[in-house]
Amino acid sequence: MTQGLAIEASSTESDRDWIRARASAPPAPGCALFAANVTAFQAPGGGENQLVQTGRWLERLGVPVRLFSPWTDRIEDARVLHLFGMSREGLALAQWARKRNVPVALSPISWFQPAALAALETRSSRRLRALAAYGLRALMPALPGWKRTLLHLAGAVLPNSQAEAHQLARLFGVPHERLHVVPNGVDPGFGMADPHLFTSRYGGRDFVFFAGRVEPRKNLLGLIEALENSGRHLMVAGDAPAGCEAYLKRCRDAGRGRVTWLGRLEADDPLLASAYQAARVFALPSWFETPGLAALEAALAGVAVVITPYGSTREYFGDLAEYARPDHPREIAQAVERCWNQGADPRLRARVKDHYLWPRAAEITAEIYERIAA
Repeated sequence: MTQGLAIEASSTESDRDWIRARASAPPAPGCALFAANVTAFQAPGGGENQLVQTGRWLERLGVPVRLFSPWTDRIEDARVLHLFGMSREGLALAQWARKRNVPVALSPISWFQPAALAALETRSSRRLRALAAYGLRALMPALPGWKRTLLHLAGAVLPNSQAEAHQLARLFGVPHERLHVVPNGVDPGFGMADPHLFTSRYGGRDFVFFAGRVEPRKNLLGLIEALENSGRHLMVAGDAPAGCEAYLKRCRDAGRGRVTWLGRLEADDPLLASAYQAARVFALPSWFETPGLAALEAALAGVAVVITPYGSTREYFGDLAEYARPDHPREIAQAVERCWNQGADPRLRARVKDHYLWPRAAEITAEIYERIAA
């Protein structure tokens, strides 16, 4: 493992400060060079949080990390290029890295769900094309395409679950020996927050909590409608990314008088950790999750979790959470009610603490760097 070049990850340094420092520092030869879609941090979510926390915890292991700048960085100076998410810009960087003999690690952060394609694409022509493309890919994994090219350029592909790994092998023919599962993680601090910070500002603890982007895939509107006659109050932490303003308005209209809108809370905001501790139920009935960092954070805080069955959620939460399909409002309402009445299973909190903390994810990532950069 590379030693001595790390910038010490400080518990007092905010995520935003960490990002600025790692993007603006002088180029650091021998570092792990992180890159993502050029628009990724315009509306950050779980994937961006994965990038930041992976970097912060790698530094604590002595692995220097830098955020790629096309203006100042030379890829050939890096020890490894680590791409987060699949994008065409990432493909161009991977091709350049391979030409310069720099190993590439790729965290795809992907899931391909036909039901989501059918439900979320509003134009029938585009829906049919998307479903046809998925069908062809399922039948012919050797079919050329930029995503397949990117996956095969990577020396190591780092899915967040065995389910994602199997899907990548099945749809794109990724060799199993290149697939290394790195589970998503949670900051240990989410298990130790004080609910008083939140309750002193917003009142009591009898509420359902949602945290995430306000966009159709997260299905907040479905959750609001499912709880319409339940008498349960919903607290929402999140904002709408560009293009989803109309969806946000529909959510606000549907939830009038029953929903408190907190706005976006940064991943390292103490108020977010306090909100998890204060909530009675956390609900994320999305169209898919891989597995939903907010749900993992809520679980570590000891909150009962309702989550989608689509994606890799069952691999993480097992039978210790309630599952509800996004297009079944009665199912969502019943799952929330069961969690409300029964409370959280303490084994879920222990499961997350034992298997899904960022220090462990960083250790696995560092070991993979050692293999591909040897």
